[in-house]
Amino acid sequence: MGLLVAFAASAQVGAPSAVKVAAPQAATATPVPAAVATSDSAAENSDETAIRGNVDAFTKAYDAGNAKAIAALFMPDAEIVSEDGTTQQGAEAIETEFADIFKQYPKATIKSDVKSIRFVLPSLAIEEGTSIVTHEPNEPGEHSRYEVVHVKQAGKWLMASARDLPDEEDTAEDHLNQLHWLIGDWVDEDPDAVVHTSYRWSENHHFILCDFTANLTGQTMTGTQRIGWDPLAKTIRSWAFDSEGGFTEATWTREGNQWIIKTTGVTNDGKAASSTNYMTRLRKHRLTWESRDRVIGGEKTADIGPISIARQPPTPGAMTKHSASKLSEPRQ
Repeated sequence: MGLLVAFAASAQVGAPSAVKVAAPQAATATPVPAAVATSDSAAENSDETAIRGNVDAFTKAYDAGNAKAIAALFMPDAEIVSEDGTTQQGAEAIETEFADIFKQYPKATIKSDVKSIRFVLPSLAIEEGTSIVTHEPNEPGEHSRYEVVHVKQAGKWLMASARDLPDEEDTAEDHLNQLHWLIGDWVDEDPDAVVHTSYRWSENHHFILCDFTANLTGQTMTGTQRIGWDPLAKTIRSWAFDSEGGFTEATWTREGNQWIIKTTGVTNDGKAASSTNYMTRLRKHRLTWESRDRVIGGEKTADIGPISIARQPPTPGAMTKHSASKLSEPRQ
């Protein structure tokens, strides 16, 4: 299923991780007059206040869905770089990027925690911190580390470069929270087949577990799937087994609001199989699924979909799988 992770920005993305400025060495130590030291300290405090003001302005603009106000906080030739290396160059491109985000997630909000602001030059500062982006109310936020380079021009501080950084301390649950919206019961809206799918958290929240039942041309197939975080490959993986004896494994990659799931496996009669599946989140309770590049036993087969899938509401007055899953939503 597709999932958009709001592209991070000032409070979510950051600057290049290594910015070093070598200070010239004087031949002899020269005492710094107290008045000069006090003046420099006051100026630095004033600049830090201005930078923190920009962070606050970014947060307000993000929460208001104002892409133009966000772009105004960047230099004309600024860049923002996501964790996967995607780059947006220039204030115009940055504005377009955020406008697209707000179009897809009009209720998105952001919270930032500035850990430090270092002044490597009077007109150059590096901000480091963390942020939490929430796409929909009552959904868990997505955490990110970031660094931002701030440059002072004509007495005004602007962002020159921002980069989203991987969080090395993220747990398996942190990574899988990207798929939290899957938790619950779903049903395919396809006239040729009826597929019921139910997702829930494992007891320790290290995996998302899935049970599915497919009714195809009078035949019924059931199966299970386990979705987890691979700490070695640094990716989300899944393993699935069906009642006929077939099994698959897959790697999940996110692109915008879509998950690309590259799958390989073996059918119950011993044929190698592979496909590339696409799960696209359209809104909170609806998604599409399609399967392309399907090969079974060395022969290419027809693509499937896209198929529309909707969240199945719980039965009134009954404890369904969906309502029970609410008891095991991610810990905040």
